[in-house]
Amino acid sequence: MDPSMYRAATCGDVGILQKIRNGEVSVDLLSYQTPKGNNVLHLAAEFKRINVFTDIPLDKHSPLFWSVNKMGDTPLHIAARVGCDEVIDFLIERAKALHVRRANDQERGPTYAKSYKKLLRKTNLKCIL
Repeated sequence: MDPSMYRAATCGDVGILQKIRNGEVSVDLLSYQTPKGNNVLHLAAEFKRINVFTDIPLDKHSPLFWSVNKMGDTPLHIAARVGCDEVIDFLIERAKALHVRRANDQERGPTYAKSYKKLLRKTNLKCIL
């Protein structure tokens, strides 16, 4: 992971994220990972940086919110582990927004309406081992 991206995620410095949002810098945030497979949201959750979540240049349905690291952790798992209620609430609201959007999607049917529950019930490798 690029050191500036790591610093932005862990310190809550959203300057580079705002440049990405404004189109000044073209970056695929999914490609930025630590050796453990953590992306910027995993790191922000670990360091309790809610502003990274609220200022990240992604729509509320982005897969980055639900991506897993090498241990199967989503940012929600990490936020729960460190006890960051703000991030937990934020991610649950994102899941609910996904639920509402997909529930209203008549073409895809009712299976998409239940997808947010799958996201919230996702298990990591620690639960399996």
